[in-house]
Order: sequence, then C-alpha cells, then structure tokens
Amino acid sequence: MNTPRFSKALLLQACMRKQDQLISDFEHEISHLQEAITQTEDTPSQEEERASSQNELLVRLEHEVHFLKNERIILELLEVEKICDRVELGAVVVTDQQVFFISTSVDVVSIEGLTFFGISTKAPIYAVMKDKHALDTFDYAGVKYRILELY
Repeated sequence: MNTPRFSKALLLQACMRKQDQLISDFEHEISHLQEAITQTEDTPSQEEERASSQNELLVRLEHEVHFLKNERIILELLEVEKICDRVELGAVVVTDQQVFFISTSVDVVSIEGLTFFGISTKAPIYAVMKDKHALDTFDYAGVKYRILELY
C-alpha cells in the first residue's frame, strides 16, 4: 500500500464534519420523536405502551447524542501539528491493510479518494496496536498488519 502522507488538519476537519452531521441527524430524530410523544400523550390510554417504547427510544437517542458530543470535544482537542512516532491518540497509522486515524469512532472518512478509518482509543484494535512504531506488526481478528508509516 503506497498511501501519500495526507494533511492531518484536513482529515480532522472531515472527521468533525462527519461528527457534526451525525449529531445533527440524531437531534433531528429526537425532535421528531418528542413531537410524536407529545401527540401520543394527548390520545387515549391505549397508546400508553407505544408512548413508553417511544420514551425509551428517546432516552437512548439522547444518550447517543451526549456520547457524540463528547467525542466531538476529543476531536477539537487533537493536536494536528504533532507528528507521532508511535501509535497514540492523534496518530495517522498507515498499514499494509488500511489507514487508521486514532481519534474517535468516526468510522470511515474518505478524502480525495483516500479512505481513513477513525478509531477511538477504546476500540479493541487500538489495544493491540497501541505504542507500536513504524515497521512493527500486529494481529487483529485474524489479520496481520504491518505499520508502514506513522505521522
């Protein structure tokens, strides 16, 4: 895999845009659900079970928004100027299989035809690559990865 070194600042901006869109989508869904719950509360009691499940869904969605906003804060605090020589928060890890951005769980971000996988420091794959250096290898889920470059 011959991946050119890509600007961490652009990568971070793409991750932030993706995170902002996720937050917006969830908040939009919460708003619609709140409207539905309000309307349900004005109907006869036969709708109580439905309202209860909507309330449970609302709590789960609000929890997810809280999680996403916390991850957004982590993105804001990353130092994109820092060049990493080991796998740590903020590192771009170019392997022979994939390119990882150690940040938050933003999943896949594509920029100018290059695909990056945003993973958090809580991800199981991070645990096996943490503190590795260029040319080190690690195994995850039956796949062997070789780190070609870090920055």
